[in-house]
Amino acid sequence: NAYPERLIGFMSVHPHDPRALGEIERCTEDLNLRGIKMGANYQIFEPLESRALAVYREAERRGLPILFHIGTSPVQMAPIRYAHPLVIDEVAMRYPDLKIIMAHMGHPWTVDTAVVVRKHRNVYADVSGLCYRPWTFYEAMLKATEWNVLDKLLFASDYPITTPAETLEGLRTVNKVVEGTNLPRVPLDKMEAIIHRDSLTLLGLN
Repeated sequence: NAYPERLIGFMSVHPHDPRALGEIERCTEDLNLRGIKMGANYQIFEPLESRALAVYREAERRGLPILFHIGTSPVQMAPIRYAHPLVIDEVAMRYPDLKIIMAHMGHPWTVDTAVVVRKHRNVYADVSGLCYRPWTFYEAMLKATEWNVLDKLLFASDYPITTPAETLEGLRTVNKVVEGTNLPRVPLDKMEAIIHRDSLTLLGLN
């Protein structure tokens, strides 16, 4: 509320909480929050169980995008299979009007993320937390290039693990790791497009 021109608030709910749908209503109508952040592996819920589907259904009805943690985790008790990109394929088939962002481009399964993003018109991925692994980052951007989904990648930094400035630098120097080789290059104009993309309009948050 102090900086409405700079900040857009997201809520988080747990599907196992019997008050989850009521909390979505409170956060939307009383707190003016505009989206939901979920991580089935960290929250430890089966992402396709009925209680989770009820949350996705309500988000779709209210026009709330969901940002999912997708990808690996070093946390021992966080089930990795709950955060695989192919889970989002199942969610998006059930709720085609739900806007979904897959965080971290689902690393290390970035090609799986690319094909899911390509398949579903309302599914996007962000580039957060990738640039500090230069080869992984290059490979992910190359896969997105080959699958023609660079226009569905959103800028994000995963701050404080990676800063916005570091992410900007990573996008602009993505090909540095293959200098002096015959390996294909990621188009730098497309990297600039990620930086300048109007992600808020894509997500219905403008």
